[in-house]
Amino acid sequence: NFMISIVIPCFNEELIIEDFIDELHANISKLDESFEIIFVDNKSNDATINKIKKKLDIFKNAKIICLTNYFGKESAILSGIDISKGDSCIIMDPDLEDPPSLINEMILEWKKGYDVVYAVRKTIKTTFLKKLMRSFFYFLYEIFVDKNFTIPENTGDFRLLNKKIIEQLKSMRERTRFLRGLVSFIGAKQKSIEFDRPFRKKGKSKSSILFLIKYGFDALLSSTAGPASLITKFGIFSLSMIFIFLLFVLINKFFF
Repeated sequence: NFMISIVIPCFNEELIIEDFIDELHANISKLDESFEIIFVDNKSNDATINKIKKKLDIFKNAKIICLTNYFGKESAILSGIDISKGDSCIIMDPDLEDPPSLINEMILEWKKGYDVVYAVRKTIKTTFLKKLMRSFFYFLYEIFVDKNFTIPENTGDFRLLNKKIIEQLKSMRERTRFLRGLVSFIGAKQKSIEFDRPFRKKGKSKSSILFLIKYGFDALLSSTAGPASLITKFGIFSLSMIFIFLLFVLINKFFF
């Protein structure tokens, strides 16, 4: 049997974390595999940690990483994969928008020889504004990022990664990280699984409009120098125009 790590970044999930643990356990207990469950708490200020601790014994092999401050989801994921020991690693959110029922299918595809198995949202129940922002992000990403390193549309962090991919991710210590971009950059043999993404049933989404805008900029700037290069070129052009205008004003003042 293989050992599979599951990394779960958490932040203020007290309303849904117990339901998630029950559903995760119900799905993986049916499988003839060994699992290592890693919860990474991102300095939650509610009862998330206490509720995880109460139900942790339901798993044969589980642990909690408690970060000393809120470092963001990408850092939480990195903390989890840093200590993972599985032959592969599944990354998923605890909000049940990443259905634990897909884990078996991911493992089956991995055993066929795929290094990365990622979930694609066939349908998404969300607000119109977030759908619009998501479409705009993918549009910009396709423009600026090299075609070989683009990410599939309507994907999140919910994916299975082979051990060799995990080892490469561990060596990539960028300060501003974008997991999907890094996995695409590594390449390898990848397979998609489609699913209908359910709407969050309990708790509030942490993806506010301002958070999504910041995350989108971080994703773009960590994956390509395109936007920064564009800003630099615009700045040089603006300075050149100012210099020409200043020269014109000085000539006009002194000679005319």
